[in-house]
Amino acid sequence: MSKAKTKRTKKTKRTKKTVKTKKETSQIKPVVPKPEESKDAVFLKKPEISNESSVTKAELLSVLEPEKAVPLPKPEIRDIKWTMRRFIPLTTTVLGLGYILPNIAIVIILSYILSQTSISSLHMITQISGIILFLMASIVMMVIGAALIVGGMRYNKRKQSPRGIIFIGVLFASFYLLCLGVGSALVLSEINLNVGLLIVGPIFIMVSAAVYMVPSLASRLIGHTLGIIGGFLLAIVTFNFQILEVATGWGVPFPGPFMSLTVMEGIAMILGAIAIAIYSSFAGRNEKPVAYVLLSIVGLIYGIGVFIGPLILSFSFLDIVWKAPWLGPLYGLPSWVVDTTIFWSASLILLEIGGILLILSSCLGFVFAAQEFSKIYAASSETSEVHAYVSETPPKKIKGVVKRKAGVAKPQ
Repeated sequence: MSKAKTKRTKKTKRTKKTVKTKKETSQIKPVVPKPEESKDAVFLKKPEISNESSVTKAELLSVLEPEKAVPLPKPEIRDIKWTMRRFIPLTTTVLGLGYILPNIAIVIILSYILSQTSISSLHMITQISGIILFLMASIVMMVIGAALIVGGMRYNKRKQSPRGIIFIGVLFASFYLLCLGVGSALVLSEINLNVGLLIVGPIFIMVSAAVYMVPSLASRLIGHTLGIIGGFLLAIVTFNFQILEVATGWGVPFPGPFMSLTVMEGIAMILGAIAIAIYSSFAGRNEKPVAYVLLSIVGLIYGIGVFIGPLILSFSFLDIVWKAPWLGPLYGLPSWVVDTTIFWSASLILLEIGGILLILSSCLGFVFAAQEFSKIYAASSETSEVHAYVSETPPKKIKGVVKRKAGVAKPQ
């Protein structure tokens, strides 16, 4: 009897344990992943595509038909934009040094000419005043060169719009040209057409820069118009007038006021005013490449002029230095003046290198503009293909709805 009781108690314990385990397992709920958290949930929804959507065809295929999806290309790290960001500071630094060093030589030579001018008449006093203005212009040009160097170093670190910096640069350049114009009028003791345009043109540009800073459409249009007029006036002066020849009288083919070939610098002034107006007017992504192309054209033209003009001037200086012991404008002058002229000729090499770098930067600008144009056309074609693809996809069938054939009665 005792053995039978022990067997019954064991069976009852086993049954109780099994009942408990069944109850516990029945209380445990299975973890079902939500459709939003599951891996296949992405393919259950059809993306809503509007007219302004930027979804590419490859992305749409990766959502709707993953077996036909093509892996998206990875963006290149060192593209043409990265190269331009490294190339532009180098160009501005070399050009800035090319503006500073030759103007140091100009200041030294003009100081010697000023020391040799006597105050004997009213005509000589006006000439001294004109030479002082030429000295001021050379100092302003050195300041512009230093600003180019600093701006090039901070090109990749700027976080705000460079409109204020450009405004100050335009004012300094206009003041430089105004000093040259008034100084030429005083040295020549007359105001002819070229001198008058050289005085009026910078004033137009200064007024246009000030009016353009006003945040209104009318002021911007007036500023652009005045800037283009000022560019045309300065181009006429650059074509017909050698400004530095007035101060020295050496009979050397001097370049334009910004050390470029006169013809190329005049064309660059006209196109530069137009390019700046277009660049500041076009704000959309589809319009910016046009402004990039125009600015690159201006840089290319000015770069060719900066390379050729100082090259001709440096060889002309070497010619008069070689003839200095016998004849020429340097005959009878102190040796340190001749040495300063040699330094002036050697420092022009920096401008020639800067011109080459500016030509290369302009070519990079053309490539960048071509890439932007291709992106715009590719984006427009992809959006049209996506809309066509979405219109061709059949609508989803709703579960529980069965289409009936015509003439078949509904079952009761």
